[in-house]
Amino acid sequence: MSRSTGARVLLVSINRERQPYPVVPNGLAAVASALDEAGHEVRLLDLCFEKHPATAAASATVSFKPEIIGVSVRNIDNSDAIALRHYTPEAREVLAALRRAAPAAKVIAGGAAFGVAPEALFRDLGVDYAVAGDGERASVALVNALSDGVAVGSLPGVVRDRAGTVVFTPPGEDADLDSLPSPALHRWIDLARYQRHGATIPIQTKRGCVYKCVYCTYRNVEGWGYRTRDPARVADEIAELKREAGVTHFDFVDSTFNSPPGHAIGVCEAIIGRKLNVHLDTTNFTPAAAPAELLAAMKRAGFRSLGITAESASDAVLERLEKGFSAAKVREVAARVEKTGIRTLWIFLVGGPGETPATMEETLAFAKWRLERGDAVYLTVGLRIYPGTTLHRIAIAEGIVAEGDSLLDPRFYFSGALQFDVAVARLRRFAADHPRFMFSADSRSAVLPYLTRAASLLRLPRPHWRYMGVFQRVARAVG
Repeated sequence: MSRSTGARVLLVSINRERQPYPVVPNGLAAVASALDEAGHEVRLLDLCFEKHPATAAASATVSFKPEIIGVSVRNIDNSDAIALRHYTPEAREVLAALRRAAPAAKVIAGGAAFGVAPEALFRDLGVDYAVAGDGERASVALVNALSDGVAVGSLPGVVRDRAGTVVFTPPGEDADLDSLPSPALHRWIDLARYQRHGATIPIQTKRGCVYKCVYCTYRNVEGWGYRTRDPARVADEIAELKREAGVTHFDFVDSTFNSPPGHAIGVCEAIIGRKLNVHLDTTNFTPAAAPAELLAAMKRAGFRSLGITAESASDAVLERLEKGFSAAKVREVAARVEKTGIRTLWIFLVGGPGETPATMEETLAFAKWRLERGDAVYLTVGLRIYPGTTLHRIAIAEGIVAEGDSLLDPRFYFSGALQFDVAVARLRRFAADHPRFMFSADSRSAVLPYLTRAASLLRLPRPHWRYMGVFQRVARAVG
C-alpha cells in the first residue's frame, strides 16, 4: 500500500449519539491507519462531543485544507420505534458546512450505514463518491486514484455517479484481514474521553456472519461467512492499547463473538497466554454456539459479564426470525452461563413476525426468571426494516412498505397480531415491577448519559448496565 506522494485527507466521524453511551469510531480509525500507511496525510475529526458539529467541521477544514474529505455515517437512525431519532439530517448539515469550507475537495462518504443502503444514501447526501464493505481497502484504492488523477472506474466497494446513474460495484471482500494495519485507536481518537462517558473500547476479531436473522444487516455490511483474524494479532492489539493508552476494558464488536466457538476460544487463549489482566465484554453473543469450554475460556480471559442476543424466548418467534436456535437452547445457555459465574444482559425484540400476546408472555416469563437470578434485560419494541433483508421482503409481501421505498425514512415492522399500545402498556407494567428491565426508549433518557459518566468517574466496575436498577430509579425521579 506504500506510495511516494499522497493527498491531504480529512476524515470526519459524524456520529454524536451518546445514549446510553458513546461509541468509539473504530471503523474510521481503521481507515485512517490504512490511508496513513498508504502515504497520505491524514487528520481525523471526531464530532461526538462537539456542541456545534457543523462549525467544528468547517473550522477543521479551513485549517487543514484537505484535498479529499471522508465522512463516516454510522447509522441512518437509532432503530427505536418508541423514541425515534433520525441521523441523516445532521449528516447533511455537516456535509454542507464541509462543502462551503472546501468547495474544491472531493467528498467521500462511508461507514456502516453505506453497507446497508449505499445507493440510496449516495443520492440523499449528494457526495462525490461513497464506499461500502471493507473501508480500509475501498478507501485507499479510491483516494489513490483521486490523488493520482486517474479514472476511478469500477473499483470494488465504490459508489459513484456515471452519466446521471448511480453505480455501485460490490466490494468482493478479501478474506485476509491480517494484512490490514491495526486501527491504532489511540493514535486517532481521545479514548480517555470516551471512557469517561461510559464507553468501552472496541475490538474486532472477525468480519461477516453465517446466521440468517431476518432483520439483520451484518451480511450486507461485512459479507456472508466468517473472515477471522489471527488470535495472536487480536491479543497484540489489546496489549498495544493497554500499553499506549492505559485501556483495561474492551468490548468485542463482532457480529457474533462466540461463533465459530473454536476461533473465540483461540482469541481467549491468546489473551490468557499474554497475561493481559483486562476486563472483556461483548453484547454480540448468540445462544447458538455456547459450549462449556468456550465459557470457561472466556471467564479465564477476563469476561465477568456479557450480552446475549436471544431476541425471544418463544419457539414460534425464533423460527420466524430464523435465529438458528430454540427456546430450550436459550434456557440451557442461561443456566450454563450462570454456572460459569458470568452475569448476563439479555437482549430481546418484541413485535417481529409471528409475535402474539402469548409469545410475548413467554419472553416475559423467561425475563422474569433471569431478572430474579440477578441478570438484566434490554428490550426493543418493533423491528426497523432495512433494505435487502428478509424482513424487508416480508414487509413488502404484507403490504407494510412499498417495493420502491428506499427506507431512509425509518419504517418499522410490528406484528399484526399485537396492538402496539396494548403491548407497550403491558411491557411498562412489567418494567415497573423489575428495575433491571429496560426499554430501548428508556436508554434515551436525557439523564442517563450523566449517570453513566458519574459511574465512570467514580470508577464503578463495568459494565454499567449492572446498575440499571439504580439508574432507572434516579432517571424517573429526576424526570
